[in-house]
Amino acid sequence: MKIPLLRIAYDEADIKYIKDEIEKVLRSGYLTMSGRVKEFEARFAKYCGTGYAVGTNTGTSSIEIILRAIGVKGSTVIVPSNTYMATPIAVIKAEGRVIFAECQRENLQIDPDDIERKIRSDTKGVIIVHIGGIISPHIEKIREICRKKGLFLIEDAAHAHGAAIDGRRAGSLCLAGSFSFYPTKVLTTAEGGMITTEDEEIYKKALVLREHGKGDPAYNVHVEIGDNWRFSELHAVLGIQQMMKADWILKERRRAAQRYNELLSDFEGIRLLEVPSNIEPSYYKYIAFLDERIDRKDLKEMMRHKYDISLPGEVYSDPCHSQPVFKKYPGKAVNTIDRFPNTEYVCRHHVCLPLYPGLSDSETEYVAASLKECLASCSVRQRQRV
Repeated sequence: MKIPLLRIAYDEADIKYIKDEIEKVLRSGYLTMSGRVKEFEARFAKYCGTGYAVGTNTGTSSIEIILRAIGVKGSTVIVPSNTYMATPIAVIKAEGRVIFAECQRENLQIDPDDIERKIRSDTKGVIIVHIGGIISPHIEKIREICRKKGLFLIEDAAHAHGAAIDGRRAGSLCLAGSFSFYPTKVLTTAEGGMITTEDEEIYKKALVLREHGKGDPAYNVHVEIGDNWRFSELHAVLGIQQMMKADWILKERRRAAQRYNELLSDFEGIRLLEVPSNIEPSYYKYIAFLDERIDRKDLKEMMRHKYDISLPGEVYSDPCHSQPVFKKYPGKAVNTIDRFPNTEYVCRHHVCLPLYPGLSDSETEYVAASLKECLASCSVRQRQRV
């Protein structure tokens, strides 16, 4: 049995719908920023439970636009070191500077106590990242810290389409949210991003910045330093199709994750990530912690070569504070020499299993059985090395 890194679940009806709608776009004469973009934005805002949504060309630009709309130039912004580099890069491109914060070892989410420790006089806000599509169980504590200190709080929800806590969906939990629609994400438009917010000023500013800083997209009168961050009609067609199937996509991911939970609950050498009952993950990734004796590289190679199972990338294997770019551009991040033991631990000692819509019970059972054998073999190898 071959288990790939990813399958994107388009059935024949999906493909026909997409082809028909793209043909309509091509015949309309409007390839970007027209009716389908507006429809996708409206659908996504309703899905998240926000008043506004703004489509962008990438998830990275959606974070940058939010930060520019707020105004972080010359200020510091706290972000977790356990995230993709898009998060700190967006801060830097918005002319802010990055302060990295620790994560919590038990759940990979940003540590609220470390946020408090890292706040400086020039700190303007915090970005939380819903790693793996799981919302931090301590988001209320983080929100209260930000309220007391007068800081903004925004969500990098690139992993978290449809994730919820206490019935509220990601993208509606903070001042603004940012989503990515890259092919690996829970919902995909091939490329693209989305801003969600209840704040009318952020919404209006985002519309201006997205369109090269035009006050009105119909006229070449520029009132801000913006960029070409537009969203195309073709990508919007893909987005509308995904919104039509979003509930099914989330249901499929949660079904596969629950099956893994049942199969892996008593495995030696691995510990499952515990999710509180008030949190509904989107399961962008299925994350489990490896025993410290297990070499992840050996495990992944064994799974691939012996069982034809490709394990997806981690979230993440290389902490942001350790990236060599910050040595090349010192000052962009202000605390890369700090110690981040929890972040470094989780980056080394977790693994992600294949998870996507359409992954059958027989496939999850095959992955689990193969993993059990590989864990046992890796443990034997490690004892022999010692």
